[in-house]
Amino acid sequence: MDIIIWFIFFIFILLIFASCWIFYKYFVKANESTLLIEVTFILSLSTSFILVLFIPIDIYLVSNGNLEISNFEINQKIVSKIYHFMFWILIFQAYVVVPFSYFYLKNKEKGKELEYIYELLDMKHTGESAVLFLMGCVVLIGVSFWVTYTSYGIACLPLSFLQQKDIDYEKKEIENRFINLKERERIIKNKYNSNSEVKGNDKYEILKIEQMKRVLSRYNYKLQEVEKISESWLSYIIGIIFTFRVITGLIFLSFSFIIYISLLASIIDKYFNSICAYKCGFVLEQINSIFNLLDSVLIFFSRFFPLDILVIASLAIYIFCCSLYGIVNVGIRIFFIPIYKLKPKKSSPETMLILCFLIIHIILVLIMTLLTIAPNYITYGIQNIKLSDKLGYIKCSLKNDKNSCKMSVLSVFFNKIFFGIPYFANSYFFSNWIFLIMYTFSFIHHIFFKKKSYLDNIDELDLNKDNFDENMNLLPLEKLT
Repeated sequence: MDIIIWFIFFIFILLIFASCWIFYKYFVKANESTLLIEVTFILSLSTSFILVLFIPIDIYLVSNGNLEISNFEINQKIVSKIYHFMFWILIFQAYVVVPFSYFYLKNKEKGKELEYIYELLDMKHTGESAVLFLMGCVVLIGVSFWVTYTSYGIACLPLSFLQQKDIDYEKKEIENRFINLKERERIIKNKYNSNSEVKGNDKYEILKIEQMKRVLSRYNYKLQEVEKISESWLSYIIGIIFTFRVITGLIFLSFSFIIYISLLASIIDKYFNSICAYKCGFVLEQINSIFNLLDSVLIFFSRFFPLDILVIASLAIYIFCCSLYGIVNVGIRIFFIPIYKLKPKKSSPETMLILCFLIIHIILVLIMTLLTIAPNYITYGIQNIKLSDKLGYIKCSLKNDKNSCKMSVLSVFFNKIFFGIPYFANSYFFSNWIFLIMYTFSFIHHIFFKKKSYLDNIDELDLNKDNFDENMNLLPLEKLT
């Protein structure tokens, strides 16, 4: 296998590990981090991104016509083994290593850290069929995260760069919250004849209200400073910074629209032109009856390998950022109930492990989604078949002989899932429609109905008893009663 390919891939691997380490350090609470959690997070997240970056190498091997047939078959076998190994590693990390680390952290004082792993290591099935079924299940779970967090992030992340802070709106928001807090405080105090009679829970509630008042006062002071700056020469510098922010937002918006349009074109094509509809998961015999922008871009760049690696890497990083934006703003929830909140330097190790679990699934769904939004590139690369000197070349499709058109290992793998278990393929197909609906709803809501405020980041999770006492350096409530 070409040494240059693996050298470039090795450089990307080093960058991935370094980026994951920096990301972990940025979000986690330094005083609560452990070596086990750090290693688990970095290895799991890095493995997900390495798998994404392996796709262009797979396509390169399929598309390169200069390789001998024997060498090609050897390369395909190596690629297939690597894919299977990586998928097993991801499944093991997502459902053994990450949960084990989570429960170890929770129960290390109780001596129960090994119970979870004993049960999970009782595996009876091995081989490719097990990988196919497990990957179908894992991706199906990941689709719920993809539809919830990624669709919201792809729609709203670009808009967050394009929207400017509305100072008048922020001031009104502060005023309204002050009024609500005073009313809550008045209701609590009216329940008692004197302050000495206030019970523990109500006393804690009053302390939270006072804390919120101080936060509002500090933010109101910052708004006044911003107003003063807008009247000075610094406003020109701020204007330049905002210009770059707008340009970044427009670039991100272009990425989002390309993903949206390509996915819409692909699933419309599948719906109207599938050879077997729901019986085989809406598989197409002739790929791309409708023009697909992202597919065309990737095929073009694949002619100049390794430029397509840069495109795939950029797409994966953008999807990761959008998913992270969705997780940060929506919060980690179970049935709409907030469980964890991701914040820089304030996230617990448990939060980082749950985040790792979510990202692994989202990246796996992204890999399968590439087969939908860029089907020609992922399946056949730049392969064409020459009919004759007069007729020229045609694109490869499922109609052609498999010896004339070689499919990528990744495409073969997921098509086995689609044909073998149509339920997975149908569920994924209709989840793409839900993804587009969620994107459209989030985009419209963010533009016309929602005004983002700094105060939206202050929620009940930030003011729980432990964090409140720690951050405000207050005595425990038990000592105040």
